Amino acid sequence: MLTRSYSASVLGVEGFVVTVEADVGLGLPGLTLVGRASGALMEARERVRSALGHCGHKLHPRKQVVNLAPADERKDSPGIDLAVACALLASHEVVPAERLQGLMLWGELSLDGSLRPAAGTLVIADCARRMGFTSLAVAEASADEAAVLGGLAVLPVRDLPQLVAHLRGDREIGAHAANDPPPRPPRELHDLEDVRGLVLARRAIEVMAAGGHNVLLHGPPGVGKTMLARRAIGLYPPLDDEAALEVTKIFGVAGLRAVDGLVREVPLRAPHHTVSVAGLLGGGPFLRPGEVSLAHRGVLFLDELPEFSRGCLEALREPLEEGVVRIVRARGSVGFPARFQLLAAMNPCPCGFLGHPDRTCVDNPAAVLRYQQRVSGPLLDRIDVAVSVTPARPESCARPTHRSRARRCGPA
Repeated sequence: MLTRSYSASVLGVEGFVVTVEADVGLGLPGLTLVGRASGALMEARERVRSALGHCGHKLHPRKQVVNLAPADERKDSPGIDLAVACALLASHEVVPAERLQGLMLWGELSLDGSLRPAAGTLVIADCARRMGFTSLAVAEASADEAAVLGGLAVLPVRDLPQLVAHLRGDREIGAHAANDPPPRPPRELHDLEDVRGLVLARRAIEVMAAGGHNVLLHGPPGVGKTMLARRAIGLYPPLDDEAALEVTKIFGVAGLRAVDGLVREVPLRAPHHTVSVAGLLGGGPFLRPGEVSLAHRGVLFLDELPEFSRGCLEALREPLEEGVVRIVRARGSVGFPARFQLLAAMNPCPCGFLGHPDRTCVDNPAAVLRYQQRVSGPLLDRIDVAVSVTPARPESCARPTHRSRARRCGPA
């Protein structure tokens, strides 16, 4: 008997529908999974077989073939487990096949049949809504995340027997109502209002937030470059609905789930200078977003800029211009959004004290030149504002400063 259930998979930060076809017939007993299953999905056979057995639905000794269509797209998420189990149950006439129409299934099965959340639930919910599905079955822990979008009946499933009872009509699962987000406490992000001195550097940060510019702060260690960068994020207003949805989908694909609904705060990402090119731009065996995509609609802060590898720095040039990262592999390509503002900080020389009013630089001119040339001209050309930060004098720190004029007026 041939039956179908429906799930989805993630390509970049968007989802596409996966049709799970199960065929049970005569032949050598076994369960075969085809359709370019890879990664964690390769073990779905063992998880599904064990889950069905522990739930009292042991499969009959038949030849069983499960196909994941389209077969030319790679699928690597264990979230398809639930759809595989339901397709097999329908083929064995445990549940009626017509009940699977219009229902998208997303969740990882444990060996005892309970359902675990899978990464990318918000992307899957958005795909189900766009493709005309009426309901989405997910793990209970993912119900709030899936219900954020609205326009879709979200079924919170605790385990496989509960879903089987729902499909048989014995005990219906009520649609999950999206909880109203709790009142947001006052933002605790620091801005520049309590920073004294460093007038020129502060002004550069305000210009960056108000105008969407890229900024480089260079100066001796200890003058406040990192402190200013950490406080820059407090100048931005919360993200609007469209931007918040984009950022939350990227975070979900990367396995970072928002605590209460959509991510509303402008992201600030500050990777260490030992980060790899794949960690910065994205990639890896299963093509996950990197730091530049996690900084989408926000700020990417690179401290000690010359210490980053040459490959990382040169790879930033295209995302800074185009706002997207395109990762090309032999099996295909994927694009991740990466429209961020770059805020970088660096020392003027290896010892750090070139131009310091009170300390002497001990580096020879050749060493200083080599250090500064680690940042190429084409990358510097994409930085709009470069500011020299010098140590603040005690008299400038004693004077009160004005409240930052750029507060909450920068672009999201």
